[in-house]
Amino acid sequence: MKSTFPYKFFNWSIIILFLATLFPLLLLSFYSEPILDDYVYAIKLLSRSFLDVQVYEYMYWGSRYTATGILITNPIYFGWFGGYHVLSFLMIFLFVLGSNFMFYQISGNKKMTVVLMAAFCFTYFFMLPDITSAFYWLAGSATYNLGNILSLFFIGSIIKAKKCDSYFYKIIAFVLVFLIIGCNEISMIYIDVFIFLLFVYSYFNNKKIDVLYLSLFIFAGALTLLIFASPGNQLRSSSTIAHHLSLSQCILKTIKKSITIIVRYFILVFIIQLLVLFNIREWLKKRNFPYLKHSIAFFIFLLLAVLFLGSFPSLWSVGFFPPLRTVNVIFFEMLIFSMIIAHKIVIMPYFDTIKISPYFLVVILFVTIFSYVFAIQDKKSYDLTNNLYHSYKDIVSGDMIKYKKEMEERYEVIRNSKEDTIYVKPIKIKPETIFRSDLKEINDHFYNKNMANFFGKSAIILRK
Repeated sequence: MKSTFPYKFFNWSIIILFLATLFPLLLLSFYSEPILDDYVYAIKLLSRSFLDVQVYEYMYWGSRYTATGILITNPIYFGWFGGYHVLSFLMIFLFVLGSNFMFYQISGNKKMTVVLMAAFCFTYFFMLPDITSAFYWLAGSATYNLGNILSLFFIGSIIKAKKCDSYFYKIIAFVLVFLIIGCNEISMIYIDVFIFLLFVYSYFNNKKIDVLYLSLFIFAGALTLLIFASPGNQLRSSSTIAHHLSLSQCILKTIKKSITIIVRYFILVFIIQLLVLFNIREWLKKRNFPYLKHSIAFFIFLLLAVLFLGSFPSLWSVGFFPPLRTVNVIFFEMLIFSMIIAHKIVIMPYFDTIKISPYFLVVILFVTIFSYVFAIQDKKSYDLTNNLYHSYKDIVSGDMIKYKKEMEERYEVIRNSKEDTIYVKPIKIKPETIFRSDLKEINDHFYNKNMANFFGKSAIILRK
């Protein structure tokens, strides 16, 4: 594709949209505050060693050793609340960095990398189902969003290891598999399937066994068995036995959830990615992507499989639809396959006959995005996400500053009080992007208990 101004204009448009989405999220990270589980994990090292906590969690709660490791070393454990903001910032920054690394290994072209990364990150930030859990609540981000970040680096590392026959990146790949499987069960399933597909593809393409893929598959399989064998997982699952569903019920509800995800998130994301890739289709046609040579029907099947595998485990194990923080992981995988399918479409010979001005593509892009933003202003009304609107609203309205001030006043009351039972005022300003939950008017709620234990009090109770 000739590097003419119109095509550059469209590419710069998606880059500007990406930066416009990234900026408020990074700014808001400095106004996030610890909530819910953050407090209870932050004091676990007071009574047990790091290894003892991991063993206890494995035996009595779950097997998410990577997430647990981060949560129990939360900076607030050391009294550094500013470190909580740094972690929120890093959860956003590392996603961008991982995307850039992955796309550069895929394309080998810096300009194409920037465009693909911008499109991918923009759609992720723009349509992420639960942005609070992804970036501003450590218990959610360390469990789910971190798995997404590590998956980006894993894909890039595998490509780099195969291209350069690099032992360093091969070792990194094993480390990343270990860390991803320790984040959450859905990321674990996805990485297992991905490695298996790599192994099968390599075998049929080269007519021999790839030692790296086989080793990774055995390693991932062993870790997966360790996760499934966790007594903590079994205990947690048994606590919801009254809600367990039959196999047919699970399948039907999984299909229903998959359709919901497609309607709420896939359609708009796919339109945006299709526009971006259509504009750079001449670049794409000149590149050789060996892993994408299969038919579009094959990748559509994989997309549907990804949606199914993301929802089924939650319904089967606990009888409930996966919460939005889990849907974040499903959405991430959906985003990858959406881009692959869009790529398969735009390189079809038929599209060579379609002549659309890049300026017109920009108009379609902006009309599509901002029609959605202003039509779906309150996501609670339609149960749809609107991260771009709410992030700017939280900043422009000053809600993020007011919220932080209220939280600082609460901390001051707690720290200065000599009473064991403390009553605090409810938070009045609740920024949509960074606020998740407040204390309750009873001490039995786990948020109240966790915060009280962290500050060394008998009880912290909300009083209106």
